[in-house]
Amino acid sequence: MQTFHSINLIIHISFGLAAMGLGVVALRAPKKRGPHTRFGRYFLYAISVVVGTGLMGAILFRASPFLVMLTLLAGYVSYAGWRIVRLREKRSSTRDVACALLAFTSGLCFLGIAKVSDSSWNPSVIYSTFGALSLVTTYDLVKHYWLHESLKGGWLYEHIYKMLSAFSALLSAFAGNVLPQCQPYSQLGPSVLGVVMMIWYMRQVTRSQGKPV
Repeated sequence: MQTFHSINLIIHISFGLAAMGLGVVALRAPKKRGPHTRFGRYFLYAISVVVGTGLMGAILFRASPFLVMLTLLAGYVSYAGWRIVRLREKRSSTRDVACALLAFTSGLCFLGIAKVSDSSWNPSVIYSTFGALSLVTTYDLVKHYWLHESLKGGWLYEHIYKMLSAFSALLSAFAGNVLPQCQPYSQLGPSVLGVVMMIWYMRQVTRSQGKPV
């Protein structure tokens, strides 16, 4: 079992590093069909492996609550960020609703389990990560059932928010492991960077559409 755990961990770390590199390339590429979409697709492939191995580690082995919550967040926002590009202004499907509910309830259940069973509980990082997961899943559910017509035009902003959330989740996991002596700041710092990047890219979109900033 220890050998399997080691192999799973090596795959998880390797694809996590690859996903970060691919994410940087996709972010730097012109935002149109071509390198941006191609490397964005590779980023999704890599993060799918990261999420799969992360969940496997959480189920079969004792995993950090912070990393498991990040895995749930990265998995959902990656899926939702990909789906919004496919859907654009179309209404999300029943499958999308099921994924949002599954992500939220999984995070809520794990929050309760980790709080009573893990000695390394750190409220600042766990609650903020669960808050981010709750925010995006609640938004998607509210949009699906009640506000689709009002919010459908903002699909590109959703794509930016969700994909950068996935990217910053990877950075948080990386920084938290590489700089454990700086926790929780090494875990929270990449999230702040992600928010700054979201604002910058959204402003770029607003300018390109000729809207007042």
